[in-house]
Amino acid sequence: MRLNKLNIIGIIMILFAVLLTVTHFLDSTILSITYHLMEGSSKGKSMMLFAIIGSLLLFYPLFQSNGLFGKMISSLSSRFKINSQKYLKFTIITIFFTYIVGLLIEVWIRIKLGVSLFTIFVPYNSTEFSTTALTHSHALKSVLGFVVNSLGIHISSNINAGGPLAHYTLPFSLIILITFPLIYIAGITALSEKRDIYKVILAFALTLSFIGMLDGGMLDYPAWIGLACLLVIYFASKKPLSPRNLSKTEGFWSMKNEVFRKLYKPAIIMALIIILRVSISVFGSNTDYHELTIIDPSDNINLNAYDVISVQKEGNKTIVELPGNLSDKPLLLKLIPDLKGKCSGFTLSWNYKSWV
Repeated sequence: MRLNKLNIIGIIMILFAVLLTVTHFLDSTILSITYHLMEGSSKGKSMMLFAIIGSLLLFYPLFQSNGLFGKMISSLSSRFKINSQKYLKFTIITIFFTYIVGLLIEVWIRIKLGVSLFTIFVPYNSTEFSTTALTHSHALKSVLGFVVNSLGIHISSNINAGGPLAHYTLPFSLIILITFPLIYIAGITALSEKRDIYKVILAFALTLSFIGMLDGGMLDYPAWIGLACLLVIYFASKKPLSPRNLSKTEGFWSMKNEVFRKLYKPAIIMALIIILRVSISVFGSNTDYHELTIIDPSDNINLNAYDVISVQKEGNKTIVELPGNLSDKPLLLKLIPDLKGKCSGFTLSWNYKSWV
């Protein structure tokens, strides 16, 4: 395979991901750069960002119609003949399907636990904890933790693989082991037939979609950015615009109308997703008090450090009301170490006004 400029950029990004893996001196700098892009960040997500983009830019020639894998795929059936738009459409649909499964798993967990859908869930195992919610889901990430633990692989303590969640998400979360490679193959095949600028945008969008599947889910920023870019490229590529039309006034207005027709569908889809996120955050919020539900509590739980309003026991759960004027994030970060080893997990209602 003869290397072009995008392949070389891909190699550099992969090497940079390796550098992040084996060193620590760049951690704080990279995390500060990627923090807002990926809705909070971790070293693991930064490594994924550079490694996946790099691999897409490096290996895409193999998936072109005349490439090694492109020929193999096309030879399977006439239905698999390389067509960028067809493969991009399949990629987008599979990503949506995966995100929906992740949301349904979040709902299923809470139905099994008998708690409100609008809660943050924190499960424990002997050494770790994880967190998940409808608005920032780690449901599919739990498969990563499950695989890592099953293989006995050691990972850095500052990378949370979501292992404690696996007990609650399996077997449904295993769908990621099917859709993840399907999205990668279809995505890189679609990317391989695009112009260079589209290749870069699609590599970025696909990578954010992969990160969103594992960390955040459909209602979080990485998914929004990734899906928006994928949808815009898909609809914009249906009938490429001709810049030569800009020379004529009539052509200019015609082009404006054409741009609107290409972009209004992605805009509507993304607006609906954002409205869903805002609605869940606002209407699922409890501004009067925090409801803490402790699952399988031990007898030695001490909540004297908290201004407890009421305590109620229901089966294997203890439901505690805490003042609503407490800020969500500091409260959650205090509860996690205080309840570790004293229960199998807990849920906490949120107040969108106090998440700081």
